[in-house]
Amino acid sequence: MQRSRRINPKEDAKYYIDSRKDKVGLDVKYINAFKGRGIFATTFFQKGDFLLEYRGELISKEECERRQRVYHDNLKVFLFEFYFNGKLW
Repeated sequence: MQRSRRINPKEDAKYYIDSRKDKVGLDVKYINAFKGRGIFATTFFQKGDFLLEYRGELISKEECERRQRVYHDNLKVFLFEFYFNGKLW
């Protein structure tokens, strides 16, 4: 049995970002009036695979903490923290 060649995640990301296409295997579904919509995987992905591009605003940790103090509790669920190239966003 021949193993398929693993796609380089950075090359995969560049392709989908440049072509402005969504990756097959991710579906947006409406959950309910409280939660709204969510993204669901409809296929298997390996750890480290490129899945999707984040298109939101990038802010510092300090700005995130400031917004958490002033935002209504229902809006705080839209603040996400992640590391990229060794920096916390």
